[in-house]
Amino acid sequence: KNKSEFLLSANSTLWCIFRSMLRSIVSLNLWSIASAIVVAQQEPCTTECAAKKMVFEPVQLPAQPNPPNWGASVSVFRPGDDAAIQEEIARLSAGLTDREKGHFSAERRAFLFAPGTYAVDAEVGYYVQVAGLGRRPEDVIIGGERGIYVDAMDPGQAGSLDTFWRSAENFRHVGQQGFRWAVSQAAPLRRVIVDGDLELFDPTARVNYASGGFLADAVVKGTLVLGSQQQWLARNVELWNGATGGAWSNVFVGCDGAPSEHVVANDAEDEDEPVVDEPRVSVVGATPVVAEKPFVAVNDDGTYVLVVPEILRDVAGAGDAPAAEVSFEDVFVARAGEHDTDDIQTAL
Repeated sequence: KNKSEFLLSANSTLWCIFRSMLRSIVSLNLWSIASAIVVAQQEPCTTECAAKKMVFEPVQLPAQPNPPNWGASVSVFRPGDDAAIQEEIARLSAGLTDREKGHFSAERRAFLFAPGTYAVDAEVGYYVQVAGLGRRPEDVIIGGERGIYVDAMDPGQAGSLDTFWRSAENFRHVGQQGFRWAVSQAAPLRRVIVDGDLELFDPTARVNYASGGFLADAVVKGTLVLGSQQQWLARNVELWNGATGGAWSNVFVGCDGAPSEHVVANDAEDEDEPVVDEPRVSVVGATPVVAEKPFVAVNDDGTYVLVVPEILRDVAGAGDAPAAEVSFEDVFVARAGEHDTDDIQTAL
């Protein structure tokens, strides 16, 4: 233990899980806030490499600032002037809520809400993350006429079929018109409480197709309205009033109130081909293993922690898992334009 080098023998596999020794990582290089626990794996050695000594030099990073320097792409809001907050979000994300400009934009935005209550209508565009900074979803309440929402980005042609690349998490939604999250893939919705209905498609669009998404660790007090949605995965969700609609391959894992599992016969185009049963709804009663995504929370004194939920097994329904907290003195925040891959690799 006093040596800084390790000898890897033939056919050995070394798993180094550096938790207390190395720093957690929060990367803002793209559009999401994520943490990484570093796992280094050495594949079994060949005869040639078995004779070589591989050296791992521990690196002690200096304490990081707390509150962190998030960079220009991140905005932190606190309860107060709701009209000003709504206007600021609309201004900063104007290019990302425009389908023509935002679809392949290089711009990224994260909007973080400190604990409190807000009456804000905010459309979530391409490459935008919205997150509450409480330890529980109910610590951040977002209302207004619509609250946080996503409409079909191409209502006249594709509907929501290219409404990708956005996320929201860790708040309670109390919008008067319910919660619309009309997306297709790469747009996870996690750790939310929805007081009304949750719509996963846009019924107001002339073309209202939607295809694919992910909802986890959530409570929907109204109805989950799938509409035209297909290939949707809901994991550990409490559905107080069930789910309606849906096309093909909607999957519910560890969900309370999930619809009944059923398949339908799909007639073959060729009379010589067999009729195939296709799943409309698939249900798994409990989630075998849950490794919930870590999230960021703010303390009353303005300092931040990274909350890392423990791994759970055989879980049904939503709920808070026991969690460890990592102070942001021990979290490296990577800022695009300031840090490069070498900086991030050194931190890892």
